[in-house]
Amino acid sequence: MITVSTDSLNVVKEVVEVLQNGGLVIYPTETCYGVGVDATNADSVKKLLKYKKRPSGKAISIAVSSLEMAKEYVEINQRAEEIFNTLLPGPFTIVCKSKHKTDKRLEAENGTLGVRIPNYKLLIDIINKFGKPITATSANSSGAKTPYSLEEVYDTLSNNQKKLIDLAIDGGKLPKNPPSTVIDTTTEELTIYRHGRLNPKNIKRIQNFISDSEEDTISIAENLVKQILEQNTSTSEYFLFLLDGELGSGKTHFAKGIAKALGINKVIKSPSYNYVNEYPVPGSQRKLFHIDAWKLQDRSELETLNILGILNNYNVIIIEWPTVVFNLDPIYLENLSYVIVEFVILEANKRMIRVIENTK
Repeated sequence: MITVSTDSLNVVKEVVEVLQNGGLVIYPTETCYGVGVDATNADSVKKLLKYKKRPSGKAISIAVSSLEMAKEYVEINQRAEEIFNTLLPGPFTIVCKSKHKTDKRLEAENGTLGVRIPNYKLLIDIINKFGKPITATSANSSGAKTPYSLEEVYDTLSNNQKKLIDLAIDGGKLPKNPPSTVIDTTTEELTIYRHGRLNPKNIKRIQNFISDSEEDTISIAENLVKQILEQNTSTSEYFLFLLDGELGSGKTHFAKGIAKALGINKVIKSPSYNYVNEYPVPGSQRKLFHIDAWKLQDRSELETLNILGILNNYNVIIIEWPTVVFNLDPIYLENLSYVIVEFVILEANKRMIRVIENTK
């Protein structure tokens, strides 16, 4: 087994060569570590099923790089296309009718197939270079805990399973994000088989923006928040913004735009070292609380932040790395309305910023 870092200059080339030769690859994603093989290669899928120790008849999703690639392998109805265009890339698996171009063992018994477009640039680059879908299932042995590091992957495997791995990509320890939400678009009404972080039924509105610079990101945030404030003029409203994205994707610059919209002129810095930075909102009794949840270790530390108490005083809160909060307590924010801002890295300086208004 070969292990390469996500920072390796040749990582995409090496992974694609392994996939082309029928190999099995462990890879990081925005949810957890996954295991991938060529979804169209029967021998590769056989190897995957042996690795997973997965019973026959249980469907396995595929990962593609775009809606256009998805259409080559599944039938996309109008509802599915709307979901692809609004929620993906991201932690959603969309179940559609298969065109039977992938190995049949990946399909459900009714001929449907789950499709993902990951919000993880390296994986998208790999799929684009490979030119075909790869399997998208967690890298643990069936029934074992979800893995967020290579060490956690290996802890769930026997020696014989480990021998089936041809290459592993080390992306370090990942944020403990929940698994993807699984949405079946082939039923009369949308059916949700598994709830991840977001329930589509609670989504009020989705907006997508493209940022080509740090200044763009600040401006997008400023204009968005001004729009939200105009729609919610009551002083008894709280505002909760959850900023979700990789390191360097633009979360802190978005926070600067939020502060600018509130009329805060102080320098906005990442609260990485002290968890919370607090800023008074001019002309108001409100305050802006900027929280970095990355280093939170347990629920007691989460309680120390007193997020719910802050909201009860009708303040504005920004949380970077909200997935840590969801992981420590999946229902902590369950009864709250919030705005999730997802950052998708497209190129070195280019980002897609997806804004999802979630109501309860």
